[in-house]
Amino acid sequence: MSHPYGLMTPEFFRNPYPAYARLRADEPVHHYPELGAWLLSRYDDVDALLRDRRMSAERVGPLLPRADAGLADEVALLGRFFGDWMVFADAPDHTRLRAPMTRTFSARNIAALEPFITERAERLIEDALEMGEFDLIEDIAMPLPLAVIGHVLGVRPADLPGFKQWSMELMAVPAMSGEPQARMRTAAAAVRNMEALFTELIAERRSRPTDDLLSVLVNTGADGRPLTDEELVSTCALILAAGHETTANVIGNGVIALLTHPDQLAALRADPDLLEPAVEESMRYDSQSGWVGRITTEEVEFGGVPIPAGGLVFGLTGSANRDERVFTDADRFDIKRPAVRHLTFGHGLHVCLGAALARLEARICMGLLVRRMPDLRLLTDEFEWIEGIALRGVVHLPVAAR
Repeated sequence: MSHPYGLMTPEFFRNPYPAYARLRADEPVHHYPELGAWLLSRYDDVDALLRDRRMSAERVGPLLPRADAGLADEVALLGRFFGDWMVFADAPDHTRLRAPMTRTFSARNIAALEPFITERAERLIEDALEMGEFDLIEDIAMPLPLAVIGHVLGVRPADLPGFKQWSMELMAVPAMSGEPQARMRTAAAAVRNMEALFTELIAERRSRPTDDLLSVLVNTGADGRPLTDEELVSTCALILAAGHETTANVIGNGVIALLTHPDQLAALRADPDLLEPAVEESMRYDSQSGWVGRITTEEVEFGGVPIPAGGLVFGLTGSANRDERVFTDADRFDIKRPAVRHLTFGHGLHVCLGAALARLEARICMGLLVRRMPDLRLLTDEFEWIEGIALRGVVHLPVAAR
């Protein structure tokens, strides 16, 4: 039976915004029986969801299929592994897992990364210019943030390609993409591979600390209590996965928006000071973040609809960012739009820790692309979009620079 709003179909993943508009207009608090969840599509409701202390982030259970005889080991492993991610934890565990990272992601330390990010971006763009035609995702948007987060965390460059593949396989679980049994088995194998390599790196940092984030995580903890080895592995995997997947999609979606709106691209070329608002508007217009889930700890009402305790609720970030009640002419891409208050990086206790880093990487990369590639153009208008609810972005982005 098809969904009345066409959710979770290939057409929806290609362009979810018509379905989101119908949800906002007709049923802003929608019960989705197939997921056993309620969907919030209006800005004010999604914003409230992110800030409400009655909403729990401990939602790993609904992401995993039942532990039948064929998947019992995988479900147990992934339940423990994702359960140690701070994005799936409430206080005090969330505070304890997040605290050691706050200094690394401070504004001062992020700003200090600008020379490293610029050098890597320039090198990737130079290589792309030599090719002429290239895949912007595979050749620039993905390797740039992967190199940056690997540098911040302290992962050896030679190990990054493996971590990239394992991160993609892990993210299929919260994205609920693909066939459930296949994604569980693949993700469990990725966890075991990550555990082997991170266990080795953790042992090295215990004996020979450096100035990277891994050393900070290994040797410090909230209130002087270090993270356990299992928490360290899970936390490192989260940092690595979130630290490059999200930014790659910010860059990819932003480039698509600019290249499909030549008037906006021309305005940016004419006034480089519009770069920062262009990045913010691209994240509003085609948000790389997906559905944000929470569990009610008591009965909670949204839009006049009561949701019982223990209810799974998803905030549709992309829909909230197109809410016509908040944004004038919301479906228009406008880099001169004032005060873009998008929800892409969330709000409240779980606001994205790496938001400042993602913004810096996107500004540097997109700014260099605009300056260094004046003839940049798309080679297709048919994109393969990620089919999952955690992230929005394209798998490949074929372009030509000359």
